[in-house]
Amino acid sequence: MGRIRYGLWWLDQATAGARSRARAVTGGAATVGRELRWAVELSARSTLAGIDHARPEPWNDRKLLVFVTVIAVGALAVALVLGVGMAHWAMTSSNAMLFAAAGAVAVGLAFLPLAYLVFASKQRRRLSTVSPSADDR
Repeated sequence: MGRIRYGLWWLDQATAGARSRARAVTGGAATVGRELRWAVELSARSTLAGIDHARPEPWNDRKLLVFVTVIAVGALAVALVLGVGMAHWAMTSSNAMLFAAAGAVAVGLAFLPLAYLVFASKQRRRLSTVSPSADDR
């Protein structure tokens, strides 16, 4: 056996453990990736099916008042968190961007229920209008 072949054999033997661990890690990561992709696909399908079957009903004044009050209290909490985050960021704190980013996401999430109420009520009005038939004329 020549020196080059012996060197390659020795390198193969020396790295066998690392290669087997790397194969196990990549195999596990691939399995986790497939499971995550399946979960995301299943969640997206069920969400879309739920949205297709959703039929919003008009709320009475009490329900609307409670809902808007909850959103207002949540928006106040978001404003507080966002203000603290922006204050830390203005003081050039190293971990302040987490507060600012969380506040921005929370503001976006606070607007989602309001947007749903606006567009659901518009859609409901459109569905409730009935065009006169030929018999009514």
